[in-house]
Amino acid sequence: MIAVTGAGGFLGSHVTDALLARGETVRALDLAPRLPENLEEAATRPGFSYRRCDVTRESQVEKALGGRPSAVLHAAATVGVDAYVRSPTTTIESSVLGTLAVLRACRRAKARCVYLSSSEVYGRNPRVPWAETADRVLGDPTLDRWSYSSSKGLCEHLVNAAHTELGVPTAIARPFNVYGPRQRPAFVIPITVHRVLNGERPIVYGDGAQTRCFTYVGDLVDGLVRCLDSERAIGEAFNLGFPRERSIDEAVRRVLEACGSDLEPRREDPRAAFGAGFDEVPRRIPDVRKAARVLGWVPRTDLPAGLASTVAWARSHPEWLRAPVGGAPAAGIRSRGARGTLGAGRRPRSPGRRARRSP
Repeated sequence: MIAVTGAGGFLGSHVTDALLARGETVRALDLAPRLPENLEEAATRPGFSYRRCDVTRESQVEKALGGRPSAVLHAAATVGVDAYVRSPTTTIESSVLGTLAVLRACRRAKARCVYLSSSEVYGRNPRVPWAETADRVLGDPTLDRWSYSSSKGLCEHLVNAAHTELGVPTAIARPFNVYGPRQRPAFVIPITVHRVLNGERPIVYGDGAQTRCFTYVGDLVDGLVRCLDSERAIGEAFNLGFPRERSIDEAVRRVLEACGSDLEPRREDPRAAFGAGFDEVPRRIPDVRKAARVLGWVPRTDLPAGLASTVAWARSHPEWLRAPVGGAPAAGIRSRGARGTLGAGRRPRSPGRRARRSP
């Protein structure tokens, strides 16, 4: 049995589908009391089971896993800049407590743990492309914008320590700007698709020259499954991203083409939208040679093909188009309120601590 935490989310549900398609027995863990919509098709396949679980609660993780899984893909997290700026406490707790609980369960079960980290761990390092050993370069430590990056970095240390000190077989995956069907409209590709198909002009913040490497979810899932399978992955970290650099301007234009729209993008001053402390990561580019060498992983879906699939899915799911921009930010994590478990003593953010956000 392979367990997937955060299985009801965007990435977790796609991994669950892929594992079931190749005949695996999959235990899906998520917080929803009922089967999440993203897992409805998976639930019709043999080998699937679902357990409600808050992964920050170690006892719940133990009970939900049951028996001894051969591996756990830990994808449960609070995701999205909107979420971790709104509640950095919940962001940190969900990452750290959830990862500790999963690692302890894996140790007892003698199971492999594949941890879904993030390209955010590299922060603002100006020297691109980033190899897996590239320096972490973060901004002002008083800004909530860096809580997610810091929590993911700390969790990577926990994962590595579990391997080197406790003998847990682990691997770390760092995705780069993933997009595709089912993703909530809170990231540049899905929010642009959402706006355009609803007849609204897309938004480009600043000059649109900032660049990203957009990775189709199917390619990422292939890399994650290889991390689950390969003995050579144990103890290693891998960048998983499509290594073609594209500007945000180009990405928005490609979405318009895929939607068959002649809407003109609307430019907005990011400082007006996100505050005077706004700061952009100008380039985010992975070096994926290690994943190719060790895992045999090569991403094959360039942006036009991936957008065609994403737009077709969006058109066939009007309920997604009716959903508010943003949507639910967490998968497999119980929110403890806007202030997390630290209680009511948190001061309101002053203008001087306005978070730096990337659109």
